[in-house]
Amino acid sequence: MLQTLLFALLPIVITIALGYFAAAHHYFGDQDSRLFVRLVMNFMLPLSVFSGIWSTPRKIIIKDIPLAGWLFVSIVGCYLIFIIFYWHILHTNLHIASLRAMSVADPSVPFIGSAILPLLFGNSLSAITIGICTLIINIILLPMVFGALSQGESLGSRVISTLRKPLVAAALLGFALALLGWQMPEELAGSFELLGKGAGGLAIFATGIILFTRKILVNRTIVTTVISKNILFPIIIWGIMLLIHTPSELQRIVVLTLAIPTATMPTSLAIQFKVNEAELASTQFWSTVCSFVTLAIFLVALS
Repeated sequence: MLQTLLFALLPIVITIALGYFAAAHHYFGDQDSRLFVRLVMNFMLPLSVFSGIWSTPRKIIIKDIPLAGWLFVSIVGCYLIFIIFYWHILHTNLHIASLRAMSVADPSVPFIGSAILPLLFGNSLSAITIGICTLIINIILLPMVFGALSQGESLGSRVISTLRKPLVAAALLGFALALLGWQMPEELAGSFELLGKGAGGLAIFATGIILFTRKILVNRTIVTTVISKNILFPIIIWGIMLLIHTPSELQRIVVLTLAIPTATMPTSLAIQFKVNEAELASTQFWSTVCSFVTLAIFLVALS
């Protein structure tokens, strides 16, 4: 099982290294990374999210209420707690606070989870977990982050601006179609997947470019965020689940899902909105590297 974990995480490290190598040898530069992220955020990722959510059967969306409830409360609750902590207690700029909070709350479930979870819990439960996380992150968490990044506009303008984002609009449309029971025809899948499947890889490659142009950072803020994401967040949820005697199988799927390292989304948004790109890219890098140890420990402890 640890070997599976290694091969699930290794592609991310290798892709970041390739982006770093390409920038170091002047194949791509800082401006290219921004163009890559614009392509990912406006075309590739919306297609991928729309296809993924629309192809999720309605019965999967509504089947496992306890699992959905725990993941919803954990991810959204973590984001709200950390944005309040950074913004109101540490008086950090709201843009930075929102992306730091997202780095803790947003596990890379579609990319890493899709490789690890089926081997641990089987295809059916894993599909439900990945589908639920995709819905929570793209329909609830992402609009909240876009709203924070649109600070300075009126509430109405922020809502309209958020709904007009291709990623948010694609997620909402896909969810509406899935909830209505209009299953995506298999013949249409290729139309969305051809470009959409490369979204994660290109976003991670752009992270490598940023890490070269901005340098890999290690500071107190990054260390705190990585420890919070990889260790504290899943441990706290596990402790709460133990206190209220949640079934052990539900504990395993929820805690291991939350222990997955941070997703590419905070870094992509940082590049798109020009907010602490080096910090967010370094956080993603160190979260992934450290998860070789932290995720393995959770895997052994929960088994």
